[in-house]
Amino acid sequence: MRRLLLPALLACLLAACATPLAFREGKALMDAGQYEAGLEKLAQVVAAEPDHATYRAEYLKRRDAAFEQLLKTADSARGAGRLDEAEAALKRALAIGADTGRAQAALDAIARERRHVELLQRAQSSLKRGDREGAAVMVRAVLIENPQQREAQNLQRRIDEERQKEGMASPVLRSRLAKPVTVQFREAPIRQVFDALARSTGINFIFDREVRPDLRTTIYAANVPVEDAIDLILLPSQLEKKVLSETSVLVYPNTPAKQREYQDLVIKTFYLANADVKQALNMIKTMLKTRDVYIDEKLNLLVMRDTPEAIRLAEKLIAAQDLAEPEVVLEVAVMEISRTRLTELGVKWPETVSLSVVDPSGAAPLLLGELRDINRDTIAVSPNPSVTVNARRSRGDSNLLANPRIRVKNREKARILVGDRLPVISAIVTPSTGTPITTETVTYLDVGLKLEVEPNVHLDDEVAIKVGLEVSTASNRRTTQNGTTVYDIGTRTANTVLRLRNGETQVLMGLIRDDDRRTASGVPGLGDLPLLGRLFASHLDDTQKTEVVLSITPRVVRNVARAEVAVSEFWSGTEATLRAQPIALRPAQRDASADSVAGPEAAQAPVDMRLRWTGPERARAGAEVEVDLHASVQQPVTSASLQFAFDPNALEVVGVSEGELLKAGTGRTNFSFKIDPAGGKVLVSIVRAGAPIEGEGPLLKVKIRPRAPAEKAVLQVTLASPVGRGGQRLTATADAALALAVTGAP
Repeated sequence: MRRLLLPALLACLLAACATPLAFREGKALMDAGQYEAGLEKLAQVVAAEPDHATYRAEYLKRRDAAFEQLLKTADSARGAGRLDEAEAALKRALAIGADTGRAQAALDAIARERRHVELLQRAQSSLKRGDREGAAVMVRAVLIENPQQREAQNLQRRIDEERQKEGMASPVLRSRLAKPVTVQFREAPIRQVFDALARSTGINFIFDREVRPDLRTTIYAANVPVEDAIDLILLPSQLEKKVLSETSVLVYPNTPAKQREYQDLVIKTFYLANADVKQALNMIKTMLKTRDVYIDEKLNLLVMRDTPEAIRLAEKLIAAQDLAEPEVVLEVAVMEISRTRLTELGVKWPETVSLSVVDPSGAAPLLLGELRDINRDTIAVSPNPSVTVNARRSRGDSNLLANPRIRVKNREKARILVGDRLPVISAIVTPSTGTPITTETVTYLDVGLKLEVEPNVHLDDEVAIKVGLEVSTASNRRTTQNGTTVYDIGTRTANTVLRLRNGETQVLMGLIRDDDRRTASGVPGLGDLPLLGRLFASHLDDTQKTEVVLSITPRVVRNVARAEVAVSEFWSGTEATLRAQPIALRPAQRDASADSVAGPEAAQAPVDMRLRWTGPERARAGAEVEVDLHASVQQPVTSASLQFAFDPNALEVVGVSEGELLKAGTGRTNFSFKIDPAGGKVLVSIVRAGAPIEGEGPLLKVKIRPRAPAEKAVLQVTLASPVGRGGQRLTATADAALALAVTGAP
């Protein structure tokens, strides 16, 4: 029996020791982030001892903490866009089982977000292909489920901007193949002139009823663009035009009443980031004579209503003014070098001795008869005579350094104070019938090193600085009879104006104070003896010298960039009419099919932009191929409108993208295109911000997919309208069309 009892007792002891060990192992695993293994170990401990309250409470506490930590990790990963990591953390939390509802809801949200990402990717692809409405449908589907989805909001904003641009774009007059015309009329009825233009260019002219039918004009213009020919006919006749479509023009009298009736007005909102809205308002009213302008000083907002030409001019004016103010960091080092030398040597004898008679009887006052008894015992000496030997020398050197770095806006003052603020108590006594009333006020006096700087940053990164330096010291504090506390103030000041280059250091020095005090005291006569005089005199030599040195270094943080020529100088029309370009004849590219009176040398006129197609000559039906529209730009181009046509029965345009010429340089390109599959046309719009388009290279890359076999599927440029700096219209020509031989699919 004893043999069986001993093993059983040992087994109980081992089991009792194993449970705490497993408990500690489970907590260690939890601390290491191995939540599943740790909870499993703790669950085994709880199952082994179900009545142990501490084990059960620790298990539940650890399980809830692990669940919350996993949810937190998932939220962080989801916010950073790491959906796979967030999903893995949520699945671990779901396996723990503390609150499966929250974990499952988060997993559903991730699945929904994955679906949103896929929809947005498809929407972006559709937008690139020109299917704006299809992209808008997919974006709306995302925003319905999650209105705060940032990428969807940005894409919706982009779609709205494109719609707005398309809706706000004014129609541009286009004649047949943009060919030049020759107009020669003498005292001809103006309606007859426009009738001839309509037959040759295909443009429809609509006349207001107040255009006089007897109005006549004389014009001789050869080989000019159609738009210039129309302007030359209208201007001398006091007429104005409104382009209704690419092939329709309304002609009306240029009178204020008709301008108000036919001229379209645009409302434009400008959010100013740097310029003062009041100054912008003053500039708009002064330069453009705009009357309908509203400003909101709280939002720094300006809203104006005017013609499209005035709005375009206002955009350039505000772009030249709304620039960040220059800022500069001033590295200042101020040193006060002080040197003290003091020497005191000699014997100091008593300066005064008083003798007085002492009455032995102690009676007072002393009688005259008692003076007969005066002797050495009745005479008192005061104070007690003493002799002091002085032998002292002290030397002191000190450097006080202040090295602040301050950032200052252009033409703003900055102040630096390194020192103390001393209280000055002023007492005011007010008389009254009883006790006078005393009122005390405390003001503070700045004492120490005070520095004021005001920088003016120039465009060449040079900085003009107004410097005001003051070094003051306070001494000899005393109080007046009425209780006012005053100080003696010693001051050294310097004011100057510097102009330094960026990073240049200037040292200002010479503010020196040199005090030399020599004092001697001794016995008259004996103190003046040579050599022996030192025994009867004391000499004090005190020398103090201080110098203030200022070092200042400007470092330009931000400066105003010189405005581009397109923003700083541009045409604004006449005193009566605002125009983005002057009234002038521009050279026109001759068309081989156009009748012209110009000589053969006109065909050799220079061209600002020459276009030609490059790509394969053969392709299979159903297989995508890429062709390039190569451009040779002779004059800087800031914007351009292009249109090319294709056979919709033989070809399908899949997409249009920017070529290497648009990606080159430092400018930003706003690129958009619209594909008309049924009409077989593609319209491309290019707007360049910053550096213009220059040089030679692929302008566009066009992906096409042949539909059916064809001997010659043609791709040709039908319109090219480049614009240069200052809104100047440039000339363009296109070489032969691209002919693609399409073979059947293998």
